[in-house]
Amino acid sequence: MKASIRELCVENPSGLFQMRPSLTIPEYRDNYGFGLNHVCTIYESKRSHHSGKDWFSFPNKRNLEELFRVKEESMGDLLIVYIVETIKSNRVYCNLVLSDKSFSEIMNDKSQYILKVHQMYSMYIKNNDLAFSEAF
Repeated sequence: MKASIRELCVENPSGLFQMRPSLTIPEYRDNYGFGLNHVCTIYESKRSHHSGKDWFSFPNKRNLEELFRVKEESMGDLLIVYIVETIKSNRVYCNLVLSDKSFSEIMNDKSQYILKVHQMYSMYIKNNDLAFSEAF
């Protein structure tokens, strides 16, 4: 069986799916983030990482442009999906990225800042978000 996010892509033409309601920066800090389970953080900005430098989990990736490519369907039953946490207008947002174009728009939007990027298998998102589990 193939894992797929095609239906979500059709239902969300913006290329983003809101995983959690946005938080103020103090709420985000007090809650230690969004409380996502089963994620692997693959990027953390210098504003968030303890080193004060942008951090990438993959040594061969050193910029956001080449960090990942969105796939709508897997060859098997495991599909890797990507979640981006951004700051915009003093609020922190948590979105599932459904297209490369939407991620590129986030990177080029000077009014927002990419805080973290996570990856996880699509099967685990059902445990992280009720709206997402209803979409599957």
